[in-house]
Amino acid sequence: MTDAMDSSRNHVEAARRSSEDRIEAARESGASSLDLSHLSLAALPESLAGLTALTELRLVGNHLTELPDWLGGLTALTRLGLGGNQLTALPESLGNLTALTWLGLSGNQLRTVPEPIRHLTALTWLDLAGNQLAELPEWWGELTALSRLDLTENQLTGLPESMGELTALTQLFLTGNRLTALPESLGALTALTRLDLAGNQLTVLPEWLRNPTAGEPTTGPLQAWIDGTQSTVAGPADLDAILDRVPPSGVSLVSEDGVRSLHITLHGDSSGLVWESEDEIMLSWGPVPAGAPPGQTAGDAEYAYDDPWFTAEDAEPFDLSEEQARRAGHEFLRTGRRPVTVQWVDKP
Repeated sequence: MTDAMDSSRNHVEAARRSSEDRIEAARESGASSLDLSHLSLAALPESLAGLTALTELRLVGNHLTELPDWLGGLTALTRLGLGGNQLTALPESLGNLTALTWLGLSGNQLRTVPEPIRHLTALTWLDLAGNQLAELPEWWGELTALSRLDLTENQLTGLPESMGELTALTQLFLTGNRLTALPESLGALTALTRLDLAGNQLTVLPEWLRNPTAGEPTTGPLQAWIDGTQSTVAGPADLDAILDRVPPSGVSLVSEDGVRSLHITLHGDSSGLVWESEDEIMLSWGPVPAGAPPGQTAGDAEYAYDDPWFTAEDAEPFDLSEEQARRAGHEFLRTGRRPVTVQWVDKP
């Protein structure tokens, strides 16, 4: 036991010396970035308070249970990583870090959203995944600069209407909570390109989410690429003519601007769709709709298309019928809409 205790003390001391060495090196060089991650720190060295020119500080994967008030004096910080610690609160002084645009707090023990975050209105990236949050404050809508928000794996049972004020959001992650409904105000988030809702308890979807779209309709004819040969697709008849002779390698449909793309293969039961984009929406609700394959339960239908195009549990990209793949191609031609990822969940 003594040997184990000595080893632990030696490890802590070595980590402390390492952190002090890094702080001193940053002070001497005038560095703007400092990484003190994974050093088993239970407290922050006070010498860190003197590095007022820092713009990035990473403290990920330590043993921090609280932060000192003086951390709020590092007002030049624009990026602060605090994930993987044991924080239950933040000091009020962190509200002084108004230049922050990036704040990582995943994997801590936060039960409520710390009040100081309210003052960080320049934040564009906020990660609160893997905490114990049961609700969000009404002032949440004041963080109007946010473009990416991760609330994965918390205990949220609802969302405030003020979420609809975060109109700059492009990515919103809510997977693995306890949501039973969504506020109508989320329909105002027209900039969203990704919304993850899998692993919740949703039974009804708001109307604005029933027919999600990704991007604007195409403004010109699509280009079809087959084994390196390019053809123009001006309408459904052209597309069907190409699909009628599509080889095993498939056909890639690419928009005139080169941004939207969809690859189609037709092999009966093994037909599939593959696309390259983050403009996807993952949903999760129940009960399983009429017409779903027998035995459909909480499947990871990562490559499924919107109702009634779904795939079985643990499906691979090539689990659609030829008819479904053709329909996806027609929808893509008509609107420029990519397939939408769907996760069906059979509620007890």
